[in-house]
Amino acid sequence: MVIMDLHRVPVASLRDHIRFRFRTTHPDAMMMYSRGTQGDYLSLQLVQNKMVLNVNLGASSPTTSQRSTRLANSLDAAHSEFHDIQEFGSKVKSTFSVGSLLDDNSWHDVEIRREQRNITFLVDRVRIDDVIHGDFKRLDLNREFYIGGVPNLQPGMVARVNFTGCMENLFINGTAIIPEMRDADDYYSYYYRRPKYSKINISSTCPYGDSSDLTMTFLKREAHLRYPAFEDQRSINVSVEFRTYEESGVLIYHKFSNTGYFKLYLEDGKVKVVISSSKTPGKVVLDNFDVTYNDGQWHKAMFTVAENSMELTVDDVPMKTTRIISVISGKYFLVGGGVYGSEGFLGCMRRISVLGFMQKPKEEEISDRKGIVLAACQIMDRCNPNPCENHGRCKQNSKEFFCECSGTGYSGAVCHTSLNPISCAAYGMQNPGSKRAEVFIDVDGSGPLVPFPVTCEFYNDGKVYSYLGHKHEMTTTVDGFERRGSYVQNIIYDTEMEQIEIFVNRSTKCRQRIHFECLKAKLFNSPSPEDQDFQPYTWWVSRNNQPMDYWGGSLPGSRKCECGLMGTCVTGKWCNCDAGLESWLFDSGELTVKEHLPVRQLRIGDTGSPLDGKKARYTLGPLICEGDNIFDNVVTFRKADATINLPRFDMGHSGDIYFEFKTTIRDGCLIHARGTTDYIKVSIVGGMQLQFQYQAGAGPMSVSVETAYVLNDDKWHSVLVERNRKEARMIVDGGGKAVLKEPSGPVRAIHLESDFVVGATLDYRDGFVGCIRALVLNGELQDLRGRAERGMYGVHAGCVGKCQSNPCLNNGTCHEGYSSYHCDCRWTAFKGPICADEIGIKMLTDTMVKYEIPGTYKSTIAEKIRVGFTTTNPRGFLMGLHSNITGEYLTLAISNSGHLKVTFDFGFERHEKVYGKRTFHEGQNHDVKLYRSDSGRKLTMQVDNYEPITWTFDVKGSADAQFNNIQYVYIGKNETMAEGFTGCISRKHPSTIFEDYCGIEPIRYPEEETETRPPPEVSEEVLMDLYADNSAVLGGVLAIIFIALLCMGFLIGRYMARHKGDYQTHEADGADAAPDADWAVQHSMTGHQVKRNMEMYI
Repeated sequence: MVIMDLHRVPVASLRDHIRFRFRTTHPDAMMMYSRGTQGDYLSLQLVQNKMVLNVNLGASSPTTSQRSTRLANSLDAAHSEFHDIQEFGSKVKSTFSVGSLLDDNSWHDVEIRREQRNITFLVDRVRIDDVIHGDFKRLDLNREFYIGGVPNLQPGMVARVNFTGCMENLFINGTAIIPEMRDADDYYSYYYRRPKYSKINISSTCPYGDSSDLTMTFLKREAHLRYPAFEDQRSINVSVEFRTYEESGVLIYHKFSNTGYFKLYLEDGKVKVVISSSKTPGKVVLDNFDVTYNDGQWHKAMFTVAENSMELTVDDVPMKTTRIISVISGKYFLVGGGVYGSEGFLGCMRRISVLGFMQKPKEEEISDRKGIVLAACQIMDRCNPNPCENHGRCKQNSKEFFCECSGTGYSGAVCHTSLNPISCAAYGMQNPGSKRAEVFIDVDGSGPLVPFPVTCEFYNDGKVYSYLGHKHEMTTTVDGFERRGSYVQNIIYDTEMEQIEIFVNRSTKCRQRIHFECLKAKLFNSPSPEDQDFQPYTWWVSRNNQPMDYWGGSLPGSRKCECGLMGTCVTGKWCNCDAGLESWLFDSGELTVKEHLPVRQLRIGDTGSPLDGKKARYTLGPLICEGDNIFDNVVTFRKADATINLPRFDMGHSGDIYFEFKTTIRDGCLIHARGTTDYIKVSIVGGMQLQFQYQAGAGPMSVSVETAYVLNDDKWHSVLVERNRKEARMIVDGGGKAVLKEPSGPVRAIHLESDFVVGATLDYRDGFVGCIRALVLNGELQDLRGRAERGMYGVHAGCVGKCQSNPCLNNGTCHEGYSSYHCDCRWTAFKGPICADEIGIKMLTDTMVKYEIPGTYKSTIAEKIRVGFTTTNPRGFLMGLHSNITGEYLTLAISNSGHLKVTFDFGFERHEKVYGKRTFHEGQNHDVKLYRSDSGRKLTMQVDNYEPITWTFDVKGSADAQFNNIQYVYIGKNETMAEGFTGCISRKHPSTIFEDYCGIEPIRYPEEETETRPPPEVSEEVLMDLYADNSAVLGGVLAIIFIALLCMGFLIGRYMARHKGDYQTHEADGADAAPDADWAVQHSMTGHQVKRNMEMYI
């Protein structure tokens, strides 16, 4: 070892830098160590082939406030303080571990960089960045600095042996230690204030190692060694050191010259021996060690067999067996395989002894030269650093690693995907029909925060409540704490505050009930005006560690309780308890300001001593939150080239994307991002397939899920995309799943450099129109709605389609397109783009339309009839219903006076009713609605927008008011009439009659304002660079354009002035003060109804 004396030159640094190279064949060793008189230390050591760094910068001793308890007696407080001091030393030590298989006799690079409490630890380019525990930032070392070992046990040490191996290029804070150590003497150390060096058992040379040539790696199971043996020996002794991650494989096999053999092998990670000989019936299996040895560490196995004796020793632990057996050695030994029916060995071996000594294999003794590598151990530790996330346990073989995720709450190839819902709302969607459930929720999904328990309640109105409990929900009595806030109760919830903040912030609203009972104990010491200091005896502390000045049921800043706010306190105080009465009073209410919740601490005072009668009791309820904003974070894409650009997404080696979408399109790009060569893309294809495409250096890869149902059905569908070191997978609607395995070997991360684009590709192609919500990247919710509310091209907050405003009239069916809509008018009496165009027929006196209702005859008791018509004839049959079976009928006609008349007989009595308020033969279009209600007792007629008329009939209970067996519908006239209706009837659509719009102007919505993509933002500097050299040319062009516009404006104005004139309208003259259109037509001085003066010759 090397000892640096730091007594004269102590180290007191805020930053340190240590780097060196080493090689060794030992798995445990003390590399460096030093400490100071204040308790700081630095300990670097090899522990089971891994480099472990322990650092202690020190911390302040626990203060009285930190050790204050919520207990009501000093004895419990003393016990708690003692426990805090006992744990103090272990809490400030920081441990970091990097590297694996460092005892392979190869050179390894180590580097440590510290910047105050931030530390970077590298071993062979494997790097960790972390923070050192404690309160201080300076490392104080003023004793010996040991390199390569320590003389005795010190704090922070794990390894118990000194380093044996080689070390070079050792630099500590910029100083090359090895040259200085070699050249330094007492004179140099004294005058240059450098540490004195003491060297113990070190050499300036680095031998390759006595076991290097005896180390080999088996890369193939078919490869093996064939060593010669001493024949006809009555005892056999073999030994081997091995290192592997495989569960099975032959170590050494030997066939006896007489009958039998023995095989030393691995099975299920255990070392076993099977032996068969002439004197032993059957086979004997030695399975004495219930320990697995496929952990990647070096293990030594030795087997000795002689007359009636066998001994198996593993890692210097012998197991001896006595049994009748006789062996005679054969011609050769097989090492690592070559045994029919047995798997060969994969891993490293060294120090193989079959002839009583260790030997290097000769060329002819190697079965496959490409399958065995000599003088090196080339196995790879795929579990370091641990690729399994969320505390998953890593296992491996020689080709790949596996993650054991049981008990972690996560699943997937690398334990990345949470098994728990992100909220109670998400649990309710996954389990419809639930009323109450105790569940664990994971607020950040695949993020680092652990799940925590909540109680979910679901109600029929769609509301979801989440209850988060704590350890202090029972009523607690406080007595003997007189000073203000001297009683301290820290509220310990069922999870950490980091999870609670996300839980509360994502909820729609939260509340927590607080209840305080008092006997002569005051609460706020009210009234307390705003111009005076607020000095309460009792208060609560918000989640931001802020003392609050209001109680449950009141408002922030009011300094009141609920009764003070409502004016219902027992006295003039602002809280009931401030009255100080000798009877139990209480102040209670709910805290509802979400930004202050949950209650983090309660501080209570004015409870006197146990002898003065003052007491208080408090109860704090659970935190209750409603809703989950993650599913309210929804946007609508109304333009195919509209996008939301999020910041760059670092998908790395492991990343996941979750979102939900709703659309009616068959094809479109949902998500896109790319780097120099890498990219990711999520698309909907053909309406029934979702596709995840990506590239991570090797070439394009694709994962697709094809569903048995359509995805463009305008319903919500969920998508989870994950790519990690093992696989890429996609899950649709929690069921449909597709997995693509990554090739074995190192997997490259996905490097994305562009924005994370939602809604189309980066170049605005293959756009998506529809709704997207709950976009979560690696457990972090993306605020799409917030960006849309600030104004974006083609993107709107909320999920609002074109059909939301019911654009299809007259019961037309609207088909959503989000960027457009389509009205289906097939089951209406209208047509056109919004089902508003009248479908009319032009009727002559001999025109009749007859519909025969096929199949079973229909009977009704509440008819709804609608007819539109235009006529100038004061009489005519509009339509009628008739039954030849029962003789019942209903007709709607224009009487000879121009009024509307309805006549019907439904079997109980004939009725004729006339709408006599107005006449309807003036050539205007009219809309008639006729319907029965109240079991046939009422008949209502409404014409256009005039007040409807209702007739009531006295229908006895035994009478049949039903219109039975309707067979025919007549339009224009029936078979008994000589002349029919003349004019136009609309809202019927016979295919054999010539259509006519009946003079009605089709209804159209005004054109929507065209939305165009804004131009890209270009900085002023770029524009100046573009136009700096062309300013003169640009000015000339602009001048010519301006002159041309002036000339064009002059010509257009002159032309319009020359062609100015009057025009004639068809408005009715003399009816300027008409109350409605019908009155204007009937009383105007122009129009077809006005009789013109005729000159008659008699």
